[in-house]
Amino acid sequence: MKRLKAKWGANWKAWSFVLIMFLMFLIWAAVIPFDSAPDEAMRFQIPAYIMNYGKLPNGTDPLIRDAQWGISYGFGPPLSAMVSAFFMKIIGIFSKTDEAFRYACRMVSALSGAGVIGMTILIAKKKFRGEKKILFLSLVAFLPQFVFLSSYINNDAMALLGTAVIIYAWICGLETKWNRKSCIILALGISVCTLTYYNSYGFILCSIFLFGISVLYQKQGIKGLLKKGLLISAIVIVLTGWYFVRNYLLYDGDFLGMATSTKYAELYAIPSLKPSMRHTPMNDGLSLIEMFEDGQWFYSFYISFIGMFGYMELMLPGWVYTIYTDLFWMAAIGGIWYLWDWIRQRKKYGRVQREKKAWDRHLFDLMMLIAAIIPNLLNIWYSYSSDYQPQGRYSMPMLIPLMYFVAKGIGVLKKKLLKEQMQKRTTVFVCGVLGVIVIWSLVGTIIPYYHG
Repeated sequence: MKRLKAKWGANWKAWSFVLIMFLMFLIWAAVIPFDSAPDEAMRFQIPAYIMNYGKLPNGTDPLIRDAQWGISYGFGPPLSAMVSAFFMKIIGIFSKTDEAFRYACRMVSALSGAGVIGMTILIAKKKFRGEKKILFLSLVAFLPQFVFLSSYINNDAMALLGTAVIIYAWICGLETKWNRKSCIILALGISVCTLTYYNSYGFILCSIFLFGISVLYQKQGIKGLLKKGLLISAIVIVLTGWYFVRNYLLYDGDFLGMATSTKYAELYAIPSLKPSMRHTPMNDGLSLIEMFEDGQWFYSFYISFIGMFGYMELMLPGWVYTIYTDLFWMAAIGGIWYLWDWIRQRKKYGRVQREKKAWDRHLFDLMMLIAAIIPNLLNIWYSYSSDYQPQGRYSMPMLIPLMYFVAKGIGVLKKKLLKEQMQKRTTVFVCGVLGVIVIWSLVGTIIPYYHG
């Protein structure tokens, strides 16, 4: 008990920040009208079905089939809906209104968002020093689109939580040579991603490579690789295997349910939304390069990654996007400056003396880079081949890796240009501005739009 109190005393600021952001998410969830966010009404059908019937729905069930798209979210990973149904059961003890049930579902996203922030704090403590920890945390927590995702019914927020757990597991595994605790944490993160959102599966692939390379580099041998790898695999199979077996049995061998979903969309969607009839760049005979020629894809993707609410109709003021653009440019300049110094050292001194354990930092950074790229490739391919929707939320699994590199790049630039005291003041100023953006997004954009 004393140890618990000591931990709370040492981390009360961090826990307080998590609580404040959780309350912020709940406020957003209370202010935004139901179905004023992408596919919220369709997603709500799944936990409602689970609550009413006590089982997961078959994706082909007409009760949950959308009249326009001809499909349902019953085909997709169900973890978020299962947790939402559990919250609905609890809320149902006190209230049976539709508003109460919908808010209960939104609370799952709010809790997931708070979990992301908590995990980001743990990651920041491991990977950053001084004010850089606060900058990294603010970049993640105050991104308007992340706050929006944490306030309505979706799978994205819980998938982000899974990615955060995986990243923390990578750090712990590299530090401890993959002790049992770090293996279990990794397995839990992989399981959450597996059962929430396909766009986060890149982190599973990166986990396989990072785990395998690091175990062998640590000279634990094939025996260590198999022993620890089997532990992780066993946990993941126990927690997620049932989902793929269920899909296999329900959908004639379709493990992911995606092929069956496409089949039903072709059968029941309105003509313009049938997969064969949609005006996608692929169906229209365009190449990937031609899809990007007018710049509209990148523009829509970029601003909706920073923040675009409702059904992609509610934008933030232009100055918000300008501030983020400036931050990204500063990070890029800092990153280039860092690489330039590294190249100059190589030329001047030949093979630079290796830092102690530098290999694990390089491996971690490489996997973070790949994990940031994969969701974007999936997003691009989805727009090109399936449904032209250039939305930043489809790339949201890259949030923590992206802001990790942004914080590092800005840190390099500040160190090069500013004195130590000025660096701290600049960080506090930037974090304050990001916090103001979140507040303005609510009181200056969302509330006037929906309640003005």
